[in-house]
Amino acid sequence: MKKLLHQSLPMAASSTHKKYFPLVLTTTLLMTSTLMFGCRSSSDEAEESATSNSQDTAYEKAPLSEGQSSLLDKQTSSSVDWQSWHKDLFKQANNERRIVFALIGSGTDINTLDALDQINQSASLSSLLKNNHITTLIDTNLHPDIEHYMALICMNSKIPANSPMLAWFSYEGNLVSWSPLYSKSMEEVEQVIRRTSNTVQNLWLESPEYTLANSRKDHEARSIIRFPEPVEAGSESTPSLVGPISRNKSLFDPVSDTIDNTLNLTTARYIDLMVRASNLSELSMHQRQQCLQTAIRVADKMLIYGLIDPLDGGVFIGHQGMTHTLPKFSKTLRAQALSMMALYRLYQATQDAKYLKAANRILDYTQKHLALEGGGVALGISHRSDKAQDQPCLWTFAEIKKALTPQELDIATRAFGLSKLGNIPLIDDPKKIYYRKNSLTWKTTLPELAKHSSTGTKALTKSLEGIAKKLEALRSQKPSKPTLEKLSTASSLATYSSACLSGYRATGNTSHLKIATNTIAYIRDHFIHQKGDLYRAMYNNQLNDIPAKGADYVMVCQAALDMHEVTLDPEWLDFAHEIHTKMNQRLKNPETGFITEYDGTGYPRDYPTYAYYTLYGIDNDNTWAIANSNAKRLSLRLTDESLTEQANQLDGIMLRTALISAPASIDYLSRESTARSTRVYLKRPISEPLFALARSKPCQIIAVSDSGSYPGLGLDPSEMQAGTATVILGDKKIGTAASPKELQALLSQ
Repeated sequence: MKKLLHQSLPMAASSTHKKYFPLVLTTTLLMTSTLMFGCRSSSDEAEESATSNSQDTAYEKAPLSEGQSSLLDKQTSSSVDWQSWHKDLFKQANNERRIVFALIGSGTDINTLDALDQINQSASLSSLLKNNHITTLIDTNLHPDIEHYMALICMNSKIPANSPMLAWFSYEGNLVSWSPLYSKSMEEVEQVIRRTSNTVQNLWLESPEYTLANSRKDHEARSIIRFPEPVEAGSESTPSLVGPISRNKSLFDPVSDTIDNTLNLTTARYIDLMVRASNLSELSMHQRQQCLQTAIRVADKMLIYGLIDPLDGGVFIGHQGMTHTLPKFSKTLRAQALSMMALYRLYQATQDAKYLKAANRILDYTQKHLALEGGGVALGISHRSDKAQDQPCLWTFAEIKKALTPQELDIATRAFGLSKLGNIPLIDDPKKIYYRKNSLTWKTTLPELAKHSSTGTKALTKSLEGIAKKLEALRSQKPSKPTLEKLSTASSLATYSSACLSGYRATGNTSHLKIATNTIAYIRDHFIHQKGDLYRAMYNNQLNDIPAKGADYVMVCQAALDMHEVTLDPEWLDFAHEIHTKMNQRLKNPETGFITEYDGTGYPRDYPTYAYYTLYGIDNDNTWAIANSNAKRLSLRLTDESLTEQANQLDGIMLRTALISAPASIDYLSRESTARSTRVYLKRPISEPLFALARSKPCQIIAVSDSGSYPGLGLDPSEMQAGTATVILGDKKIGTAASPKELQALLSQ
């Protein structure tokens, strides 16, 4: 059945909802219950009782077993008796005539970990869930499409998505009740789960037919997927990106140094877009400079002086409140990779060494703390403690004073804005959970600190390094329970590889290339099934039996293309083409061309999701935008008409999406800015000096041989002289270069 077409996209809800989460959560549950269990009629009941399902005894139970992820491993002995998310789950529920309760979250989300701890610590709540429901724990690091589906439900219900999600399913697989879990206190978590479970259970026992009927109707209403009508490209010109990029740029508020209404959207993605847009020729010089200045300001105020941990150099995934003071105490591989990529590109554009230093520190952190034996890289680490007041990343003034010399304490106080009463504003901590605690995020720049301390920047840098070492050693002795999610996924590894390649292009440092090569080779050698299909995850050096999602395919294809562009090794181009082709075979609808995130293999029910935009609540990759970019990049290098056809098909939808909601199209705008950048065609045998120069610039690089076909070149390959470079922007030939000096001149135009 085709989905309804409608020109509508989500706009971000205000982040101020976090201040009122108890009310929001209560209201949401009441609304959900009212919608699903409101006044029923005898005719409804009679109609649905006639279509009720008969019991099906042909099913197998699948309790959680070790070997899937760190999150699931730790819950195998839980008294809740969690089941895995498996194909017979709803058959079991049908046979037992019970509601399925699902907790949907991840091992890199502190809220999920805390909620599970709180459930397990309450014997009565664990017993209630086990007795009333069949319980399933869905790891969104393994099943991100389910998180996307639940975020769609939130969007259609006009409430912000958040992790974890609580969901109650009928045995038909329709939602009976659901809610994002905003609260972290034990009392509220238990209260919400207990109240909703009892309500659902009582209504189910009173009238299963009515519950089934209304959950079907509600599912149809809330799970509608709206695709925008594509923009038709004119015969004379390509639709402009100026408007959507300008609207994204305007989201940054230079007064508060925040990006408006983007919720959980990774700051680095915004920086990356602004840097790429600064090279977009259709913007005026003034507009390009504004984009670059915005990238600089956001990197300084929100990333370097906000999210980077000064003790170990790792990047926290985001902020908990309205200011930059209180980070979310989780460091994921994705956050490290995206931040590295943005900072390396910013260094390439500005040559400011502070961005290179920050990016290199993130790389060092990743290699030291997340790299696994055997070649994988862990998804992330969360810093936790049994009590909120014991959070290891927060400090009392007395703790820091005891660890440092008086001179070091003075420097640290200015650098981190330390206070005896704590430095976390009340707006970020309204319940005073972290009273008298200080977070160690930069509150001033190095030059400003040097000015106030009358110390040279070189000596000051050395002092700060000494302070960081002392405090990092002290943090390791605090009562804490750091949680490492040792799962490796194809998409996260691919993003990491691409980030390292950005570092190689910005610096020429071959150590970056080596890490990137090893990472993408690890994917190729370990994530491909014997039949050639890509799989999603590795855990403890074993391939999980979960096929790849759409995002995995596009990110791996993108990383392979990035690798080909810096090496011009045809094997990586072939690998990229194979991955893209496999994605289309497995996930693309041959009639509409739409790419679904997953085909439902192994699921109790298929929940089609289409990632053609980014939902701010879950910060997902835009599969369609990156598939569009990959198709365009491949079509520049290969003779395959289906690639051009697919790019044209996706392009119109992506552009319409950008016109409706520019922030939701951040991946499309960033990739399309690169797609419209200068192209450098290098004729084989390739001149290494020309190749090295092109690699160091923000341009596309295409190797040309006489036997190939290059539709964007505009001339027959045989007309190019060996060892030369032809530079093209759009449909216009800028010129031909035989030396680095000539190429530099062409790229500077």
